[in-house]
Amino acid sequence: MTDMNRNASDATQAAREAADFASTAVKDTTDDLSDVVKEAASETAETLSDAAAQAREKTAEAKVKAAEAKEKAAEAVEEARAAAADAIDAMSVQAKEAVANAWEAADEGVTYVKAKYRENPALVIAVGAAALVGVSAILKAMFGRRG
Repeated sequence: MTDMNRNASDATQAAREAADFASTAVKDTTDDLSDVVKEAASETAETLSDAAAQAREKTAEAKVKAAEAKEKAAEAVEEARAAAADAIDAMSVQAKEAVANAWEAADEGVTYVKAKYRENPALVIAVGAAALVGVSAILKAMFGRRG
């Protein structure tokens, strides 16, 4: 073989070896990159799964707290209704007592006026007339024309 053929054969061989080396390097780099991407995807999926589990847990806790708040609100409403009913009952009893006391006082007043009228009718009529004039004057002053 001539030097030229040998040089060409050596160059061809070197080019083949370089291509094989480059091919192997690209394959190894691709495999390494694939492993890194797979690991990153796996870690990301695991992180997302953990985040979703935490979100579900927080949502469940929020639902429980909302149910508790709803129950407490319902209890408060029921207590307010019961208190209002008790207050109405108490006011009704007080109103009945006040009406009964007013009738009793009116009866006593009528009995007193009758007794005083029997003793001195002119005095009772004069006091009644004076009271009527006084009330009329007060009402006229309050509601009279203002000019």
